[in-house]
Parts: sequence; C-alpha cells; structure tokens
Amino acid sequence: MKEREIKMNRNYWILSAVVSASAFVVGCSSDPAPAQDAAVATDVQATDAPAADAPATDAPAPTDVPVATDVPAPTDVPVATDVPAPTDVPAPTDVPVATDAGVSASCLAYCTQTMMNCTGANAQYADMNECNAYCTQAMWPAGMTGDTSGNTLGCRVYHGGSPAMGDPGTHCPHAGPSGGGVCGNVNFRNDPPTMFRRVDRMGMPAVSTALVGSARKNAYNDADPAGDMAFAGDFITTLTALHGALDDDFTQLGLAPCSMTTMINGLPSCLGQEYAPGRTVASLVVPNDVINIDTSVAAGFPNGRLLSDPVIDVTLGVLFLRLGSGTCGMGTCSATTLAGLPLNPPRNDVAFLTTFPYLAPAHR
Repeated sequence: MKEREIKMNRNYWILSAVVSASAFVVGCSSDPAPAQDAAVATDVQATDAPAADAPATDAPAPTDVPVATDVPAPTDVPVATDVPAPTDVPAPTDVPVATDAGVSASCLAYCTQTMMNCTGANAQYADMNECNAYCTQAMWPAGMTGDTSGNTLGCRVYHGGSPAMGDPGTHCPHAGPSGGGVCGNVNFRNDPPTMFRRVDRMGMPAVSTALVGSARKNAYNDADPAGDMAFAGDFITTLTALHGALDDDFTQLGLAPCSMTTMINGLPSCLGQEYAPGRTVASLVVPNDVINIDTSVAAGFPNGRLLSDPVIDVTLGVLFLRLGSGTCGMGTCSATTLAGLPLNPPRNDVAFLTTFPYLAPAHR
C-alpha cells in the first residue's frame, strides 16, 4: 500500500506539472484638533475665591492689597477658529496626478459618476468594484479638467458627466474603458502577414507545450499548421508516455482513461475517439493551432473559445478520458468532466468586463 501511495503521489505531481506547463495567464493622521476646548483664562477671576469666615475683626482689612482684577485676561491668545476651512481643495474631478493615492481618489470620483450616468444598455462596468479596479490598474494619464479628447482620465470624466446625462448613448462609450475612439482607441494592425515573423503558436492550448519536446519546439513553431502531420509521431509518443504514468491514477479517482494501445480508424483510441459528433480528438491536435467554430451550434471551447472557458481542463479531458463510453464518477466521461472537478482555477483572477475590451488591464 505504501508503494502504491508513493506512485500515486509521483504521478499526481506529473499531472500537476502537465497542468502547470499548459497554462499560458492613510489616511494620513489629521493634524491635531485645534485646542478649542481649552478653557480660556478670562473665566478665572481672583474675586471667585470664597471669602474667609475667620472673625479677624481686629486685624486691619487688607484693603491696600491690590486685587488681581487688573491682570489682563489673555483674550489676545488666538483661538484656532480662524484656520481656513479646506474649501479650496480641488474636487477629485480635477484629476490630481502625483501619487497613487491621488489616482485612487480620482478613480473613485470617475467611477461614481460613470456608474450613476451610464446604466442599462449604456453601462460600462458591471459594478463599482469592477470600475475602480480597471481605472486603478489602467493608470490613464490624468490629463486636464474638461479634456474632450485624448486617452486621459480627464476626458473620461468630462464625457461621463453632463454629456452622458444628456446623451448617454453617445458619451458613455467615451467615458468607458476603451474610450470609444474619443478618449482612447484600439488600434489594430493591418500589416500583411509577410511583415511579421512567428515565434510561437498556440491556437489549441497546451498541446504544443506538453506534447512537443524541447528539441523540436523551435521547428514546430517555425512550421505551418498544414505541415503538422510531420509532428504526429511526437504527439503520439509523448501522449503514450503520459498515459503510462497517469492512467492508474485516473482509475483510482473513478475516472476511465482512454487507450493509447487499442486503435480506432487507424489511430490510438484517445485520438480516434470523438469529442462531438463527427469531430475526432485528432482533429484538435493536427493541425493544433487552428480553432474552428461552427456557428450552427453553441459557441464554447473547442468550438471557438469564450474568455471564461476552462480550456486546459477541457484539453486534458479529451486527451486522457474515454469520452462517451467510459464511466467517470456517477456519469459518463465527457470533455467537461475534468472542468467540473476542477484541476485548475475555475475562473479568472479578475472579473471580465461586460463591454469591450472585456479583458481587465494587465497586472503591474
């Protein structure tokens, strides 16, 4: 039993390595309060002392003792009430530039305004948190109050204010993350393909990373998808080795692995099996950097690819499980079986936006 546990642990880490290799993603304390509560000495008068009760009638009355009433009361001590109120501090819409704290304050004002004026079909963010996170990470240039164009926070604040209140359909996109072509623009390159040199390709996630050895990696990346049959032997050799190391662990987990030794239509069963009617796993691997989409059925990896699709778990599912006929837990093995566990994080670390460009800014 101990030998078995060691083997399972070793194989678990091999699977983890495959999964890892496949993933390409003061408040300053305020000044002391003015001493307005301090008692002003004008209330202290010597005459407040109680008269003595001793009957010292034979003693001369100390009428010549000057009473301290002529001591000037410290009325000239300035009380801190003349400190000017900070009414001249510019509102956050003035977009201060200097510090991260200033940017955060401006993002708060920007998001409060945008969330209030751009709602429903004109909404630019799902909620206040999404807006503030995007604004803070985007680090747009501050610009100036009243900017009507340019990729600045000032421009977005302007269009998200009165203009958005009067015509949200026109101005809310300008206040949004992309700038709507007024406060920013997304420039797509339209150079011919011959102007570029390919250094990597990964249309089908994880396959080239996990199934092509390092000695052949550069040759694979330099090749075109039409010539991927030349690498079929690499795919089969590596996948067979991975099944040899991991199949017993899948079985122990109640998952039915596919076979690399039995054949379907001249291919190992894992590659010859269908992940959808008429679609073999081999068609995902050769060529592997082409993702097709059938618009007659629902979109979702491997039929196209949604941002929220758990692509690595799906890829591992179709490469390792016996689809459609194997038993996985209480049901039949499918392309989404491992995504239901899941082996990888079930969602992106930052929520996707509800409008273009949909992706949050890159982490700094």
